[in-house]
Formats: sequence, C-alpha cells, structure tokens
Amino acid sequence: MGLDQYAGSREMLDCQFVWRKHAKLQKYMEDLWYKQNDGEFNCQHLVLSKIDILNLKQAIENNEMPESEGGFFYGHQFQDESEQEYKEQDLKFCDWALAEIECGREVVYHCWY
Repeated sequence: MGLDQYAGSREMLDCQFVWRKHAKLQKYMEDLWYKQNDGEFNCQHLVLSKIDILNLKQAIENNEMPESEGGFFYGHQFQDESEQEYKEQDLKFCDWALAEIECGREVVYHCWY
C-alpha cells in the first residue's frame, strides 16, 4: 500500500503520468486542493490551471517543492530522494500539461492512498 498519483487530460481515459510516493508533489497538489475544497482529497480529481502548472514548474526548477509532513503511506521519510528521482518526469509533466491547456484540454491530477 502507498500513495499512487496520476495525471492526464480529462479527455483521455488513461493517465499520461504516474508517480509512486512522491510526497512533495502530493503536498503541492493538496495545498491547491484545500484552497478550493473542504472535503478529503483522496480519489478526487483536481483540475490544474496554467498558473498552477507554471508555479509547479518554477518550484521544481528551483528545488522549492513544499516539504510534506506526510501521511502513513506517503513515503515522506525519503521525500528529498523522490524529489530528485522524479525531477525530470515532473518537468516533462509540466511541459506536457502546458501544451494540453494551450490546446483547450483540462489537465487533472488525482491520488489514491
């Protein structure tokens, strides 16, 4: 068991990006979720805006991803290592997401833990 994370465009049935126990990315997405919602984030779809993606990309490039206090299944105890392991994929996701948004498609993130 653990934190599984997915992102893709709402128009496509499969997810284009998958992460496992990337606690800092989860913390970033949780912060976005709770700015707009009150309910639990687990298994919900978070629609990402262009500004969300641009801010995420900047945080990744500058090694400023938020620290996660984690949940039992988040893998927060090795979050710095995960941040570095996923950095290239995270940046690819940002570029892909910006292109999708530019084409008028909705980009969504969801997690399961």
